[in-house]
Amino acid sequence: MNDPLKDELNLRLLRYLVSGEGVNVNISHLARRLDIHRATAKKKVDYLYENDLVRPPIYPFDALFQEFPLLVIVEADMPRGEEMTSFYREDSHIFAAFSCMEGPYNTLLIEFFKDLETYHSWREKIVREKRIPAREWRAPANAYIFSNRLTFKYDPNCFVKVLAEEFRSKGKIVLNDVTLDEVEFELLKILMEGECIRTNESLLARKLVSNRKTVGRHIETMLDAGIIGYPRCTFPNLFIPPGYNMVVSKIEVKSKRKEFMDLMIKDNKVSRALVASTGRYNFLVFTAFKTIEDFFQWGENLYDTFPNSIGALSNTILSSKMIHNIMPQKVSIGMIEGRLRACSGD
Repeated sequence: MNDPLKDELNLRLLRYLVSGEGVNVNISHLARRLDIHRATAKKKVDYLYENDLVRPPIYPFDALFQEFPLLVIVEADMPRGEEMTSFYREDSHIFAAFSCMEGPYNTLLIEFFKDLETYHSWREKIVREKRIPAREWRAPANAYIFSNRLTFKYDPNCFVKVLAEEFRSKGKIVLNDVTLDEVEFELLKILMEGECIRTNESLLARKLVSNRKTVGRHIETMLDAGIIGYPRCTFPNLFIPPGYNMVVSKIEVKSKRKEFMDLMIKDNKVSRALVASTGRYNFLVFTAFKTIEDFFQWGENLYDTFPNSIGALSNTILSSKMIHNIMPQKVSIGMIEGRLRACSGD
């Protein structure tokens, strides 16, 4: 079977889909679904965007972990300032960046690479080009290596279910100091579940100098191949609801590994989990909580559920105030553009 990611039309189309061009909310459908006026529906969608509660819809690039099998989590000593923030936002290997306070380190970076050779070459290049200070001027970075292909849960939108439970119990939701009414929260939930979203295939066909049926056929091919998922809205910081704190946990599970994995898959506070092999730790888990107390309660519940199975834990708590705003699909777009350059021979 031909590789769809070696087809130039697929790649050009993919760049539009992953960046969200030609993908938008179907306001008329949404208004009918919520039984509200179309103008009201549009106003409420704009309200969510303006308050940075959700991003406009995109097609998620589901093949990213296959294209970039190497996951590197780095604790680094980096200078503060706009120059470094621009580096995090622009570099095509940096998936996410956070300020932190971990010993000599003030920054945590999540990076994706094809392999170890690419990672080391990239490290040497950014020092050589002075994108980051030379090593003698800062504490040596601490890098943890994982395999993206060992991911057994990836569901960034799972927190919608947590928010729905909170709404049922409290009758309201507050995100980033913004209180959502019942209609606004239902609207957010619908969009993040991928409903009431449409693709303007005619627009994409004009941009690609193709025809609508061809565009539709190529989209279906990539959906069937698992290269993209169905379009949906996401949180601005992907793994974290607005105003929540992210926790990156390395966990040693001594026994009942399958039961632990099953629990992580079912747990709507876990957005991503993968098998690991780093020192004593054999799992890497990403969670998010509104308060630190909520996280500690989650940890206690984990010990209670597996009283003799959980060994060492290492947790890095990242405040919602410490996130560098990075476009979630930046790494995917960088990979697609690299493939396009290879197609053209550049």
